[in-house]
Amino acid sequence: MNNLVEFFKKAFHIIVLAVLLILSIVMLGKSLAFNDYRLSRAVQSIVGPIQKSGMGMVHRFRLGPENESLVKQNIELMREQDNMFMVKDDTLLTVMSETDSLHRTSVRLYDYTYAHVIFKTVDKAFNYMIVDKGLKDGIQRDMAVLSPEGVAGVVTDVSSNFATVRPILHPESRISALVTPANQNGTVIWEGSDPDVAYLEAIPQHSEINIGDSVFTNGFSNIFPKGLFIGTVKEVQVGNNASFLTIKVKLATKYTDVYTVYLVENLFKPEIDSLKANFKDE
Repeated sequence: MNNLVEFFKKAFHIIVLAVLLILSIVMLGKSLAFNDYRLSRAVQSIVGPIQKSGMGMVHRFRLGPENESLVKQNIELMREQDNMFMVKDDTLLTVMSETDSLHRTSVRLYDYTYAHVIFKTVDKAFNYMIVDKGLKDGIQRDMAVLSPEGVAGVVTDVSSNFATVRPILHPESRISALVTPANQNGTVIWEGSDPDVAYLEAIPQHSEINIGDSVFTNGFSNIFPKGLFIGTVKEVQVGNNASFLTIKVKLATKYTDVYTVYLVENLFKPEIDSLKANFKDE
């Protein structure tokens, strides 16, 4: 007993210092909770370069110069697809000209770039990805993000050198979609359980939806071009609301294997947003 008392006497100052240190860490953690957003940005700025350096090694082994070249070739092919343009009839003034052509003009609506994923989660209630391009590279919020297989998510936050992506695997994700061949419009959401499966909502019960049907973006948002692949119908049930079907969709994107993504910019988004700003909520 005397030895124990002597021990505490000798170690008293160390014990007090340790207790005060623990208390200060706890209090610091609580104070930082009020600045969670700033903290996350700070962590991104510190950890991002480290992750980028580490992932650079992965890309050198996984992608290599040949595959990097292939990614760029894919972008050039994507840029020339029909859904990248809006086709416009020429104005009356042009139609009155003497030429007898159809007078149709293709205007580029969307453009592509690419980035590498340096951080991602797939097994959380709220999942995120970070890519290695940011404001300096022309990346902006609300750009569509695609994997080589299909739709992956949307850019939600951008710093100078990096960008945060909200994937489909997030409870706040909402993607306007079209299921074919029924040609019914709905919304793809995720319910937080299976990283390979999402749900297609608001499809009327009378619709003829079959297992294996394809789900694409419908182009109703000003983020995703029309016709981007989201996934295939895996299961169809009558939902709790008898007016609509409950449809499970097997996602095209395999998030565990995503290392390169394509980012899509709507070149007319600011103009469209300015018009939407005048809409009245009813």
